Amino acid sequence: MEVDYLIIGQGLAGSALAMALLDQGASVLVMDREDSHSASRVAAGLITTVAGKGMNPSWRQSTYLPEARSYYRELERASGEILFHEMDTLRLFENEKQQCKFSDKRELLKQWVDDADKADYEGWKADCGGFLMKHGGWLDTQKYLKVIRDILGDAYRVSDFSEQDLKFENDAVSWQDVNAKRVILCQGAAGLRSQNGSIDESLFAYVNHRCSKGEILTVSIAEANEDKIINRNGWMIPIGDGHWRCGANYNWDEFSKGGTEAGREYVEMQIQSLTDKPYEVLSHTAGVRPIIRKSQPCIGHHPEYQKVSFFNGLGSKGVITAPSVACHFAQHLVHGAGIDPELLIEEG
Repeated sequence: MEVDYLIIGQGLAGSALAMALLDQGASVLVMDREDSHSASRVAAGLITTVAGKGMNPSWRQSTYLPEARSYYRELERASGEILFHEMDTLRLFENEKQQCKFSDKRELLKQWVDDADKADYEGWKADCGGFLMKHGGWLDTQKYLKVIRDILGDAYRVSDFSEQDLKFENDAVSWQDVNAKRVILCQGAAGLRSQNGSIDESLFAYVNHRCSKGEILTVSIAEANEDKIINRNGWMIPIGDGHWRCGANYNWDEFSKGGTEAGREYVEMQIQSLTDKPYEVLSHTAGVRPIIRKSQPCIGHHPEYQKVSFFNGLGSKGVITAPSVACHFAQHLVHGAGIDPELLIEEG
């Protein structure tokens, strides 16, 4: 099989890159091992426009978010599926100090925030008040990945992958029965460390990273107002029919597959800090976030194996950043356009 680009990994990065390359007229084959614990399959797909304790807009949000929204809407038109759920987030203050901090920054954040009123707080523990984050929502990541697989058709393959099986000859790279001009590793955390926690086996072992495992509960809550996402330390996303996705912890040391009792307890504490309503846990999942530079994606090429490229590090902001960065990388790969220095992976 002859293709221009062999993409390893069909997460947020690999999916967006495949679509961008197809838009440029290139041929692709996307290979994925369909690991149910991969970050993209587990991810809540949350977009919060004022992030973290510092209450700042996400990196390049003003540019990347409109482009991401347009990308998902186009896929919705093509597939007939609803993928991106636009929804305000009720951000609740932890204490009066945080309330004062927001007040000082209110003018700078005016594009992304609005005032909350009494009705917004109903049913939630909001002793210190809060505010509304606008222009956010959540992407149904599992449905999104399926839409991309359907578009790819025969250009998608399920298989395990080992870098040791790559063979380099002249101006091409081969893997199994596939000959390609270039292979692009979009493997998330799996491309940054091996299963035992070591990164020595990866071609990109030299990349400094801090992957983090996160655990998510899906719960049922009767009679809770489902028109907003709720956020304070943790988050609760209404996904319909009284069901909510709730998370998430950050475990920097333990990367085993599946949820842990400690992780479940942590997320349940977050739920209980936000509401007194009774709930039932329906499912418990976990995945490892690929974090390289504060969830800022990295693209580029291997310093020795020039036919091997890299798109990784989306972390918790991949829903926003993946479409724009994929288009930028595709322009470089197909047409030789320069790579934005802020996106360029550091050479080993």
